[in-house]
Order: sequence, then structure tokens, then C-alpha cells
Amino acid sequence: MKIIDADSHLVENFDRLHELTDKRYRSYAPRLVPHGPAEMVQIGGVYQAQAPGMTWGDTNSRRGLDHDKRQMRKWNEAEKIGFDPAARLALMDEIGVDGSIIFPSAGIGVGAIQIPEIAAGVCRGVNRYTAEFCAADSDRLWPAANMPLANRDVAVQEAKYAVQELGAKTLFGLSGVHGPERLYHPYWDPFFETVAELGVPFCTHGGGGAVRGGLAAERFPGQYAPYHMTTHTIEAMLICVGMISNGVFEKWPTLKIGFFEAGAGWMPFWLDRLEEKYEHLGWTLPELHHAPIEVFSKHCAVTAEVEEGGIGPTLAFLDGRGVMWSSDLPHFDCEDDGSPRRLADNNVLPSSHRERVLGLNALDFFGL
Repeated sequence: MKIIDADSHLVENFDRLHELTDKRYRSYAPRLVPHGPAEMVQIGGVYQAQAPGMTWGDTNSRRGLDHDKRQMRKWNEAEKIGFDPAARLALMDEIGVDGSIIFPSAGIGVGAIQIPEIAAGVCRGVNRYTAEFCAADSDRLWPAANMPLANRDVAVQEAKYAVQELGAKTLFGLSGVHGPERLYHPYWDPFFETVAELGVPFCTHGGGGAVRGGLAAERFPGQYAPYHMTTHTIEAMLICVGMISNGVFEKWPTLKIGFFEAGAGWMPFWLDRLEEKYEHLGWTLPELHHAPIEVFSKHCAVTAEVEEGGIGPTLAFLDGRGVMWSSDLPHFDCEDDGSPRRLADNNVLPSSHRERVLGLNALDFFGL
């Protein structure tokens, strides 16, 4: 059985990231600013969300923010598996993972920059860095490229560059931070037309430090735990409803969109609820020509980590489809040291569902 990690992360070496960022945009790229015994992260001149007593080295290490495991590590003192692709590959061998989609860490937040030219320039540097990390073994490490969603024109340009020049296997953007219109607005049609033509999926992805916009930032200012929980899940749920009900997938039958690092348990009840609205109010949704569950089954996916409760009914809802395992390595809330064994050895789940969630769904979704 092939085991694919659909969502894991590198941790940036900022000196190298700045080298790979065009000179005129380096001052806007992610950087460390000394702050007391540790440091803060600044992106585009904006400090990222950080709870009192939280350090980035602990944040970027497995279980690093647990009360009894905090070490007040600085960014560059995080676990080696985030910085060094050889160390990551060795860990993958140890825990039995065949391949991983690699997202950035600080680089996720560059999608919140709202000046199009600057967003594009900083995203370009982050995407080069991710591609360089994955080049250590391009058969097992696959880059996810961040999109500058401040403007559709720069997003189209970066999508083409990331796939055609850097070999990105998926494109992504923050779940709750976008440009002049929400992602399901017709303004973004040229971008999604390009994504469909390139033959890769687009994923929304939560960002625990990106504070420029979104429901969570508005509702929980200064409260990191509820903010972190909400920005990942609720924003993905809202985008999911918007993409389906506004007929985005009706326009491009080959388009695939994932809702990542948001958990999977919400998917069955959310689709059931949307299905009910379609039954009674579908006539008010002229762009939606197919039942929501049918649309999701064909075009969409979510990710689940090993600790997620109710994984059995969640997988059963679509007969094992639409859900992919992710480790979230090497971040603080990564469970079981990033190992998939808890799922692989769960004999309560049908073997066909385990095969799908641990590998087959990702192979299909990313076209690996």
C-alpha cells in the first residue's frame, strides 16, 4: 500500500529564502525580528499572530507547544526535519511514508499581502525555496506553490511559473484571505481556468500566523487558541459552500479543489446541510446544476490527521473517497511524530477505506 502525506511542511531558512527572492522584494519577505528571548515573524511589514510565551522554534517542532514540552526555542532551533530534506526523507523511511506534498511554514502567510506586485514577488521567492527543498528527491517530495491572491493577473502568472518552471504539484492560497473578491466570485474565473488547464489542483490552506483578514481574526483578536482552531476549519467550510453553490466546478469539469488542514469531520454534515438547501432552494442557485454531494465527490477533498475522532463515519460517507491523510509535520500539533500507523493499523476501518485515505486518494487528487 502506497502511503502519501497530503500536507506536510518545510521550515524556512530565511537567509536562503531571501537569496531566492528577487532583490526588490526581499524587505517584504518573511523575516525574523528579535523580541525578548526569542523573535517574532514579520511578513510584508506585518507581525504574525503569536501568543505570549510562544516561540517559533517550539511552534515548528512536534508537540513543541505542549505545556510540559516547551523549550523557548528560536526559529533556527526547531527540529532539523523542517530545514533539511535529507533528515525529512530519513524520517519518512522510518515511519513508512512513500511521498509527501510539501507546503511552506512562514511562507503560507505571504498570501495575505494585498499589494499585487509585492505579493507576486514574495510568493515567487517562497515557491522557489519550496521547489529547491523538494529537488532533494523529486520522486518523493512534491512542492505546493503559494498563489498571490491579491490580484487575478499576478495569480495567473505565478500559477503558470510554479507548475511549468518549478514543477509544483498543487497550488494553494489562504482559506480566508483574498484579493478584491471572494474566490468563488467570477472575478477569479481567469485564474481557475488557468488552474484547470495546468492540470493541477488548487487547495485552500489555513495559516496560524496570518492575521490580515478572515472571520477568525475578526472574532478572536489576541486569542491564539480559538483563532488557530477557527481560521483553519471555519474558513474552509465557508469557501467550500461558496465554490459549490456558485457553480465554479460547473465551468471547469476537470478542476479539483482541496480544503486543507481543516480536518475532515465537518465534511459529511456540511454536505448534508448543503444538499438540503439545494433540495429546497436550488432554484435560487442558477449556477449550480448538480447536487452538492455529487460535485464534492467529483472535484473536492479534505485532509484528516491520525487523531481525528469519527474518522470511520467520515470515510464511510463517500465510501472512502474525498479524504486524504496528512501529518502536518513538523508543526506543534503534529501527532504520533508524523506517523500514519494509527490509521494504517485501525482494523475497524475497511481495508479499502484505509488504502484510499492513506494513499490512493492523494495519488488521484494530485495526479502523482
